[in-house]
Amino acid sequence: MQLREDYDRFTAAGASVIAVAPHDVKTVAAFTAKEPMPFPVLADPEHTVFDLYDVASRALSLGQRPAVFVIGADGRVRFDAVGTQQWQIPGNDEVLGVLANG
Repeated sequence: MQLREDYDRFTAAGASVIAVAPHDVKTVAAFTAKEPMPFPVLADPEHTVFDLYDVASRALSLGQRPAVFVIGADGRVRFDAVGTQQWQIPGNDEVLGVLANG
């Protein structure tokens, strides 16, 4: 299930949701104009955030590797999942469980 479909469940759990795209602002704006998101989608054309979290493209992935991170209010990563394909990312229920367990 897509993150935007469970956005209300994430915010009810106290989470802020932010997506980071490896594209420039113009490309992100065009995408979100066609596919509105209830959360911000930030442009990262220089891959600054992607590099910090080791989400750079790898040989086995088709483009950028999909990833989900839960970052606590203290700035520490509480949960991470980085795959080579989208199907390797945990479902929303699993991530919401991480949020529920603090």
